Amino acid sequence: MLDRPIRTDTLYPNDLDTLRAVFDAMCQEFAILPDTAAAHSIARELIRLFQTGITESAMLMIAVRARWQDDRQRDASNAA
Repeated sequence: MLDRPIRTDTLYPNDLDTLRAVFDAMCQEFAILPDTAAAHSIARELIRLFQTGITESAMLMIAVRARWQDDRQRDASNAA
C-alpha cells in the first residue's frame, strides 16, 4: 500500500491549476477525451498522487505515465 501519509488538506487554486494542467497534458498525450471513464481515472489518480505529497507537475506526469502503461499492459495480457 502507500507508505506516505495521505494529505486531506484543502486544495488551493494553484494546486488545482497544477492538477488541471497535468490532466490536460495527459489526456492529450494519451488521446483521451476529457469527459470519459479513462479521463476520470486519470483525474482520480492525479488527486491521489497529489494527496500523497507528489505535487510537482513533472513528477505527477511520470507517475501517471507509469500507471497508465502498467494498466495497458495488464489489459493487453488479460485480452490475450
